[in-house]
Amino acid sequence: MSMTDKDRQEQAALEPFFAAAQRAAPAPSPDLLARVLAQAEAEQARFAPPRPRQRPWLGLTARIRQGLGGWPALAGLAAAGLAGVWIGLALPEVVIAGGEADYLVDVAPDIAFDTAGDF
Repeated sequence: MSMTDKDRQEQAALEPFFAAAQRAAPAPSPDLLARVLAQAEAEQARFAPPRPRQRPWLGLTARIRQGLGGWPALAGLAAAGLAGVWIGLALPEVVIAGGEADYLVDVAPDIAFDTAGDF
């Protein structure tokens, strides 16, 4: 913005007052500083994080349960484990409904496993 002549005259008239204010900067009183500091400490105490609770010593099973995610996670893990045992021990005829359209696919036909126990 360009300054007009009137603005320059007003600025020149106020310049001694600005210079005097810069030379004699007022210092805050010690009483004011003490009140501001007390109020700041009160606000900081109001927003302080709570102290952590002391946890009682946990047994091994409780630590394992917490490490796995609690009771819901353990229930899911137990259900998956039991389903895996059932699928692993069940005969293929029981797991796969026998019918004309059902069949097993040999993924690796070149690999033959000896299941007779003669190693």
